[in-house]
Amino acid sequence: MKNLFLSLLFISISVYPNDLPELGSHFDNLINLSDEKKIKFEILSKVYQSNSLITDLEINDYIEKLGRELSVKGTKEKLDIKFFILNDSSINAFAMLGGIIGIHSGLILAANSESELASVISHEIAHITQKHLLRLFDSQARNSYKSYIAIAIAILAARSNPQVASGAIAAANASSIQNTLDFTRENEKEADRVGLEILLKSGYDPKGFVDFFQTIDKFNEFSSGAAPAFLRTHPITGERISDIQDRLKEYRFIQKSSDIDFYLVKAKLKVFLGDKEYITNYFMKEIKEKKSLNENASYFGLVHAYLRNNKIDEARKNFDILKYKNIKSPMLFQLESKLLISEKNYLGAYKILNIGLKEFPTNKSLIYEFVNLLINLNKSQQAISFLKKYENLYSTKSFLYELYAKAYAANGQILLQHENLSSYFYYRYDLDEAIIQMDLANKSGEGNFYEKSRVEFRLNELKREADLLIN
Repeated sequence: MKNLFLSLLFISISVYPNDLPELGSHFDNLINLSDEKKIKFEILSKVYQSNSLITDLEINDYIEKLGRELSVKGTKEKLDIKFFILNDSSINAFAMLGGIIGIHSGLILAANSESELASVISHEIAHITQKHLLRLFDSQARNSYKSYIAIAIAILAARSNPQVASGAIAAANASSIQNTLDFTRENEKEADRVGLEILLKSGYDPKGFVDFFQTIDKFNEFSSGAAPAFLRTHPITGERISDIQDRLKEYRFIQKSSDIDFYLVKAKLKVFLGDKEYITNYFMKEIKEKKSLNENASYFGLVHAYLRNNKIDEARKNFDILKYKNIKSPMLFQLESKLLISEKNYLGAYKILNIGLKEFPTNKSLIYEFVNLLINLNKSQQAISFLKKYENLYSTKSFLYELYAKAYAANGQILLQHENLSSYFYYRYDLDEAIIQMDLANKSGEGNFYEKSRVEFRLNELKREADLLIN
């Protein structure tokens, strides 16, 4: 049974036009919900093993928020889409079975406006809503296809271990990999059309679509990027750009300013993905020559760059300039707390995080910084009490259990430490490690009757789930 699930994951296709059937047909029955969950877990387990996965809470939170807004406002469906970001300089994004969308860091950095970035995400959401991946599978069910997981491993391995990647690619057949990731022309045109509608309904400027596609076209003409050629999932042609421009005539003009967090996320990505020494000069030059897309974001990036280089005084001087620009973003509170901690002003950091959490009470990054500060200040019990307020809201988020595990470890509560580490690994799609940690909790010899029973029940539940994935 497992071979069926694995073979569904990446479908090898020949690139030729295919007739697009009406939605609501037998495509809905090709993969049931149980199968789709297994597929999703298999894919994401490989994603989270990749050294290229970007795990920064602020960056991921921004993309998830943008993607959720486009999904809710732009479609009539209840979509459960999982987004992840890879550290890859090429401009790319791709949709996968299981409602998964991968985004390259290069794509975020290349966008000049939030509408441009939203246009690409809308396009990928359209591939999911129009069931293009299921259509490809159905078209090949009568023919040959390759293992989806094998190709997924090749893609992700290519970023961290080229030698391993070359073997995986050879085994999967490099030409079929290219075909696997390319949608047909009809699929792409339909995703363009539906993506434009999603963009419009969500309140973004549809013109961002063609603006960004022209950026991709120029990029592909002059640079191969860091990714292998088979990852270019959406070749941009003059015909497609022309078709989009014709469709834009049907849409009303929307003047939408980019959210400040769009610019701050781009700046943060530049700092932590760029050369440590060069990036400081980059932001200084932007500010001096007034070439910033957003000057506040340039100062934000400069402060992060100085902190990365451990130049605390320079970071403080530039943050003081930024602080009085009246920027409304949780990312400013998080940056100030980092600066204050670097200055060993822990009380100041405690106060500023409290202020930030009053204004942005559900912000993941502020929660993370605040709880870590409490633990480092030997206030682990206060950290545990604080986290309990977020259990319902973030019950499926790994960062919550990571923080709980740290706090319980600081308290010397071994059972609860390993129980929460198990949940942390589970929500990072590492089922084997989740079982190991829950087994350690079960063998800890700690806990009351209720805690021991809960741990034993969860351990058996995890083992049953692992068996289902294998069979």
